[in-house]
Amino acid sequence: MKAFFQRWGHLLAILCIPLQGSIYVFLGSNTGSDVFYNYAWIDTQIPFLKEFIYPYISWMPILYLGFLYLGLTNKSLFWRTLITYNVGVMAANVCFAVFPTHVPRPEIGGTDLSSVLVQFIYTNDAPFNCFPSVHVLTSYLLFIVINRHLNFKPLARISWSVWLWLIIASTVFVKQHSLLDIAGGILFAEAAYWTVHVSALRLGQARKKSKQPLTASNTSSHV
Repeated sequence: MKAFFQRWGHLLAILCIPLQGSIYVFLGSNTGSDVFYNYAWIDTQIPFLKEFIYPYISWMPILYLGFLYLGLTNKSLFWRTLITYNVGVMAANVCFAVFPTHVPRPEIGGTDLSSVLVQFIYTNDAPFNCFPSVHVLTSYLLFIVINRHLNFKPLARISWSVWLWLIIASTVFVKQHSLLDIAGGILFAEAAYWTVHVSALRLGQARKKSKQPLTASNTSSHV
């Protein structure tokens, strides 16, 4: 058992995902009256497409599977990506606390599966704290990792990338977010990625320098 935890215990760090989610839910359920209307004219021109609820609800399983895959195959990248995830989502939570936003939703009256799923999402996710979109932030983060760090075959890379972009697109087609929320999610993901990436590079360089042996140079002796 000890050997098992030494090898796979780092996977428990994935539990930070529901922890961050609980913070999001708390902020959404305690939003005050000072809420910004985050919806522009161009957002009203985007149609409501209930079928996009399927990529939308696939977000959480894919997020867990993505981190599980990294944890099983590349421990170093797993930790770096998880740190990036937490940096980005914590920054988003701060934004939710100081800049709460609201996006209007359409009335859903159908009884088909797609409509029922949309109604379920609307019921269990308050229409607040939309900027930046955490769906977009985390999906784009996985997109970054797949295309900048993982050696996937072209078909797998394209397939996963397309699906992640479908998740991103679904946020506006099911009227959970605005285009500004998408831009914010991508911006927060890139900012978190480069913050962690540059910090890791500098830390690695500092460690290499500290391990270099001291050498004497330009020394001379006088009689």
